Amino acid sequence: MTCVCVCVCVYMWDAWGLCSDHAELPSSEPLIISEKSPATMMPGGLSDTKPATPEVQHLVNQVKPQFQSRANTNCAVFTAVVYRTQVVAGTMYFIKVQVSDDEYVHLKVFLSLPHENQGPSLVDFETGKTKDDPLTYF
Repeated sequence: MTCVCVCVCVYMWDAWGLCSDHAELPSSEPLIISEKSPATMMPGGLSDTKPATPEVQHLVNQVKPQFQSRANTNCAVFTAVVYRTQVVAGTMYFIKVQVSDDEYVHLKVFLSLPHENQGPSLVDFETGKTKDDPLTYF
């Protein structure tokens, strides 16, 4: 077994009761990094599916030109039905949109953090969906 001791920047009380800008891990409790279970970052999961709100419809209206251009289509109907969100460095919206009587699309829309002053952007989409297709990660 290999032990690795590192210097950790601490900006709040930690598990050892330290409170300083630069504190070393106590030598009696070395940091052990295992090759069998490396540290990984887990992105936020998707929220539950919720009925579309006026705010979600506003997002859909803003990305409609992006969708029509990329899908090479013109949609007379473009109504948000349900949505899910994922918190990232901003918010990723997964939105089911009705585009005709019996056809739906799923949109993946990114909304950056407010201080970045950027509008929503269409990240991806799936066509050929139905009213009953579940809204899942893609």
